[in-house]
Amino acid sequence: MFGYIADWLAASKSFRPMHCTIELILSAFVTLQRDKLMSEQKNKQSSLLESQKNLSKDAYNDIRRMIFLDKFRPGQKVAYRKMAERLEMSLTPVVQALKLMEHMGIVRHEPNRGFFIEKITAQDVKEAFGLREMIELNLLPTVISKLDSNGEKELTQALDEYFKASRNKPVKVRLAKDINFHMTMAKLSGQHISIWILRYLYDMLYLRFDQELIFYRPHDKSGQEHQDIFDAVIARDLAAARKALRQHIRNICSDTLDQMQNMVVDIDDVDF
Repeated sequence: MFGYIADWLAASKSFRPMHCTIELILSAFVTLQRDKLMSEQKNKQSSLLESQKNLSKDAYNDIRRMIFLDKFRPGQKVAYRKMAERLEMSLTPVVQALKLMEHMGIVRHEPNRGFFIEKITAQDVKEAFGLREMIELNLLPTVISKLDSNGEKELTQALDEYFKASRNKPVKVRLAKDINFHMTMAKLSGQHISIWILRYLYDMLYLRFDQELIFYRPHDKSGQEHQDIFDAVIARDLAAARKALRQHIRNICSDTLDQMQNMVVDIDDVDF
């Protein structure tokens, strides 16, 4: 089409005004087509990047769930090729998810061997709970200042779900509801960066060792601590909320370290 128009323009010297007008129209048309093509390519690239991002997120959540459900154990190799096949996606998003977990300390990468679920140490537990305490206590003032009737309902529901799970649910359900209570409270602050860090801190902490280390402590003890935190927040009593939350986190940390030590002692006592 453009060739015919060019030939016609070349033969139309006697109609210079029209010749110029057609040239301008043709130039504008070509420019519009070029801009449209560039825009379409840009949108396709953006869509592709977003799709890749979503796939990596899906892969991360799937691996996270498998670790939580003990499909992978500390020290075990992650068969990411089979995982990619099961998720019906390429290796790229799965590897990207594992690299994120590597940065978080959940897995480790060994050259020419692959990814392995990382084991946790007593020092890791101390550091993780210390960071958790710092973040959650720092969020409390904003949580209380922003707390409204909707926030009270959300926190009440989270506490009720925790108590129901504590009475007759498996360990993993109880842990999930425990995390949900604390994350619900944190989200009421609206401080997105701190919430994001806390979310991944929970993953790093609870995906690296057996959940039984947390929930071997008496249910009534843990339940009362949650109730004390809830009551103080609902009463807008910042000092009491800080005291209750700090003590709760430190109790869990202490109990976890004790249980880890007991497991080491039990192994040493085995005469085999």
